[in-house]
Amino acid sequence: MPKSLDFLHLLKNIVNQCKLNIQRLTKEAILMITARKLSIPRDRDERLHYMHQMFPQAEGVPLQDDWQGGRHTALGRLKALDAVAYAKNRNFINGAVTKLSPYLRHGCITLKEAVDSVHARFGLDGEKLITELAWRDYWRQVWYARGNSILSDIEPPKVSLGNRKLPEFVTQTFTGLPCMDGIVQDLRTTGYVHNHARMWFAAYVLHWLKVDWREAADWFESQLIDGDMASNHLSWQWIASTFSSKPYYFNKENLARYTGERYCEKCRVECPFDASYEALNTRLFTPTSTAANVYPINMPAKQSISPHQAWALFVHDEMLSPNHPLMQKNMQRFFVFDDALHGKWPLKRLQFVADCINDMPEMEVWHGDTREILKQRGVGRVHTQNTPNLLVRELLAPFNPMWEGEVKITTVEISEKRLQRFSRYWEKVGPTILGDDYRARPKN
Repeated sequence: MPKSLDFLHLLKNIVNQCKLNIQRLTKEAILMITARKLSIPRDRDERLHYMHQMFPQAEGVPLQDDWQGGRHTALGRLKALDAVAYAKNRNFINGAVTKLSPYLRHGCITLKEAVDSVHARFGLDGEKLITELAWRDYWRQVWYARGNSILSDIEPPKVSLGNRKLPEFVTQTFTGLPCMDGIVQDLRTTGYVHNHARMWFAAYVLHWLKVDWREAADWFESQLIDGDMASNHLSWQWIASTFSSKPYYFNKENLARYTGERYCEKCRVECPFDASYEALNTRLFTPTSTAANVYPINMPAKQSISPHQAWALFVHDEMLSPNHPLMQKNMQRFFVFDDALHGKWPLKRLQFVADCINDMPEMEVWHGDTREILKQRGVGRVHTQNTPNLLVRELLAPFNPMWEGEVKITTVEISEKRLQRFSRYWEKVGPTILGDDYRARPKN
């Protein structure tokens, strides 16, 4: 070949390579405009500050030190819990509750780990705690079975419900009631509220103020560090009577007893809860023949299948443990703070997740659009843990996801009929967890 042709051939190769480099750099530039790759600091103080800088739009106060995320903290709490004390005083605001919910919600430990630990250490003395842990599995099984319908009335309400907007005087702690303002203050400060207090607050908002349950549930979950769609929204439906046989409500005597009159002592207004249950029932409720209400649900638009070939592990916010079985696979790993999923989360919850991620080695962490990030990184298929969250499933649909089954507390099959009520579910599940001693015990 003449030297002139050699030169032209070389020049052509250089031009083509330059074009490829320009295309690659352009894609990377577009990706960096629409998304940010995060570098989570190892030092915790730096990590909390970094998350505050990266998510300036996130509302609320920073995460408190006693709510540090991660598997190590979760295992410490699991080891320290006292199932006997829990059974005796769990309904009291200062009772021996586990405070494991944020760690279970984000997969730092599995529900089976918690149940097995309690059963191994306490036997049948741990029954009450195991039963309460099983509620979390129950809500989740209902979510798997019903999907997005848990965001609408599952059943017609048993009493007349309201449809008012959630008032700002509630969310800004100006109700004038020290108990309700105190609950919201705890929620906004720590992102955690005792379960009994959650029930009181929900009942007050739904039955006294006649607020639409879905709007209230959405707001409440957006403030929690343990926010879980199934546990939160189905619990609000249980209070409302759209997933229970009757509404839940309370009176002053109940609240005063389980708070040690902590709020009542400083209350200077006429107490709306100071009446017998019979009087409150008459005052609050009227029978209804209203059909179940269906709420609109926004889902992301469908997208075509990714043309790329590379496999990757996608770590979503329910599987944040270095001990997760999928973390043992030799695959590129991604976690994405996607505004479609996490855009309404408070700062403290984003910081909690960053604590969890800090435990997990060799993972790319991004903030942006999940689909665009995975495509720009050349991902064609993802392997991840199964989830009932249809928003996560739809975001990952273009990547031919392989869904790995999550660890269950029992392998027993639960029919949809049994999922209509927790009592029917537990009738089937309880004996498989608690064993022969539980089966042999005389039933009341």
